[in-house]
Amino acid sequence: MADLTGAATALGEQQPASASQSQSSIFPTLQEEVETSIRKEGISFVFESRSVSAVVQFIYTPIDGTFADIEVEVNNSDPITPAEDGGIAVEMGGSVRPPDSEEVERHFISCEQVGDCVEARWQWKLGEEQANFLYRFRISGKSLVVEIEGGHGKGTGLSLGRVTGTLQPRLIAIPYFNFGDNYPHILCTSGYFLSSFVDWYYSRASSLYAPPETESQRLVQLNGGCSYASQGDGKRSDFQERWLITVSTQYEEVLPAFSTAEAGQSDTLADWVWYNIPYIDASQESYVELYENMLQLKLMGVDHLLINHPSETWHDGDGDATLVAEGAEAKGGEDALDEYLDALSDLGYKTSLQVNYRHIATTNSNWQPELAAQLADGSPTPTGSGLYLLKPSEALARAPEHARTIIDKYPCDALYVSDHAEVPPWEFNDFSADASAAGSLAGSYSLQQSILHSQAQAGLAIGNGGNHWFYAGILTGYLARMVGNDPSRIPPLVDFDLQNLHPIETDAGLGTIDQYFAGNIPQGEKHSRSTYLDRYLAATAAFGHACLLPDQLEWGIASAVKSYYMLRELQKHYLRVPVRAIAYCHNDQFLETNDALLSGAFAHGQVRVTYDNGLEVYANLGWEQSWTVHQSDVVYHLPPGSFCAWQDSSLLVYSADAGSGHIDYASCADYLFVDTRGQRGRFGPVELDGAVAIKERKWEIDVVPFGCQADIVIDVGQYWPDRKLPPLRLLAFKSDDEDPDVYRADMEGDCVRFKPLEDVVTYRIALPEWMVEPGR
Repeated sequence: MADLTGAATALGEQQPASASQSQSSIFPTLQEEVETSIRKEGISFVFESRSVSAVVQFIYTPIDGTFADIEVEVNNSDPITPAEDGGIAVEMGGSVRPPDSEEVERHFISCEQVGDCVEARWQWKLGEEQANFLYRFRISGKSLVVEIEGGHGKGTGLSLGRVTGTLQPRLIAIPYFNFGDNYPHILCTSGYFLSSFVDWYYSRASSLYAPPETESQRLVQLNGGCSYASQGDGKRSDFQERWLITVSTQYEEVLPAFSTAEAGQSDTLADWVWYNIPYIDASQESYVELYENMLQLKLMGVDHLLINHPSETWHDGDGDATLVAEGAEAKGGEDALDEYLDALSDLGYKTSLQVNYRHIATTNSNWQPELAAQLADGSPTPTGSGLYLLKPSEALARAPEHARTIIDKYPCDALYVSDHAEVPPWEFNDFSADASAAGSLAGSYSLQQSILHSQAQAGLAIGNGGNHWFYAGILTGYLARMVGNDPSRIPPLVDFDLQNLHPIETDAGLGTIDQYFAGNIPQGEKHSRSTYLDRYLAATAAFGHACLLPDQLEWGIASAVKSYYMLRELQKHYLRVPVRAIAYCHNDQFLETNDALLSGAFAHGQVRVTYDNGLEVYANLGWEQSWTVHQSDVVYHLPPGSFCAWQDSSLLVYSADAGSGHIDYASCADYLFVDTRGQRGRFGPVELDGAVAIKERKWEIDVVPFGCQADIVIDVGQYWPDRKLPPLRLLAFKSDDEDPDVYRADMEGDCVRFKPLEDVVTYRIALPEWMVEPGR
């Protein structure tokens, strides 16, 4: 048979695989022109992708009907099998049979070229049961596209198998691109990359899955596959799947394309640091105590907080928070919540209230058995003790009005949507027999997108993340939980997040600090100078996220204040700002992402991110090696879990050793923050042996010290260089509702010296009362 050569695929586009590809699809985008062709060699069909960088041949030989019939050759090297043990699983003889089951007979029917594709027909048979499947192969750009149809409802899913025949294979997990709690992987071997994905925009499956990390590494499994569950009528859908195997020397060319939406709100929240209250006790004093905690932060100069409230604002321990708009009774009800939110607003803080349309409790006033989604056996889908999955169709019908009710009823600034982007869309599958039910990935995905859109349309909306890439740009931002057994140990490949999510949403943190370290932080390490906190802040900056404060009751107020000052100004310079370049350092050489992945250098965790506005962020997220970074004539030594960043002369932030030991330092137009970690030193206008935040306003200098054992010296002359200084006052604030103690400042030339007292929160250096401020 003569070759069938396809038209060249141009730079920046992907050759269409079929008419259906005009809809959303995962087909990767190419960076170079490609020529494709199909030819027959014996009983095999060869699908060739030819470009300047590589010649890739996908070879299909119909032998046993499994995915092991497919081999890949790159530049005439030895072939590899990208999906050994993979294929179609079926239910026959009362049991689910794996793709390579010896009990099931797989009969070859035919294989022929039809236009630009090859169609292979197979029949699965066990006893009197049989199922027919059609494989349709085509070459598109650098991808072999395999479309699978049929099954008569007997197919239970696709397994994408494991890769065999490779030399020194390395599997790459991509932070924030996950299926549930596990990651699909990209294979890197012999100078090229290979990916294996089911097209989730085309699939009729119930769910996708990726194998656990240990299994992936041990078996060289790139991906799991998809599953078909029985519907409410006991039947499964016939197969409709599109599987892409993509091979390229360029990492970006094997990544699936993603459909994203512009955020509905223009507010980027760049000014605001997030604080998530973890839990609220069922007590009349709870809101008073929370307010006092926030007031303490305000007194320490923490001016820009977005305070996100948990579900306990609506319930007192029974978990009944869905579609509830009345404040929890034991906490004082609606009046207490309203008064508390008003008080936080008076402090200048933004607040959000949680909404959730996933669970419904049997104690809920709206409860009816018909509101619960169903499993395939017709029983309600449980999500917790006394909680059931709310039918997504009902959730969508009620969510818009509930969102408007919360916004209109309470003086809050935003909705905080829990659960919906925290878990993958298939966790919302409803196998009820009624027509409104969505028991497929496609149906559930569409419903969840619509629910989140309805919340964004009601006003400012943020929420819990974890699987938020599915909903990129729908909400203004997400608490960016990174999944994995220990997220802190995942090599920090920041590209996917910074290039796909960062431009269209404002994400915060990496989950909570305890989630990032998988709950493995010793209690004695929960303090402001903890290496765990250092690494968490460095990773937050590396991924370009907003600061999420640690829980001040668990970590201490010093940890919260330090986190705020280290990242608050820095995040204003990178949130939603386009990324110019990403590089990884190895042996004092900066490598672009592709070279860093091919060499394995990215796993050392030394990353530099440069933004269009000139900001540079350097983060050492490795675990063993220190990193030396140069800025003009200053050398920063970054131990593991540290960072530095700067933009011209207007911003400098570092947690590193710049010649005086490991120091935490942030200097900008609004404030100066220094933590010497117990050693005495002079840094610009301040000399101290602990931590301090300094804010200079018009003829006032506020000083917030903590962890200082000896005197603090402030060189006032550096702040007010053009004025001959009179004897100054030192005001000591102990609380917001008390007048400050006033002292005559102890001055040495232009310097003010004082020893911090334990009960004083903030000191203010001010002119004498009798003195008229300049310009007045």
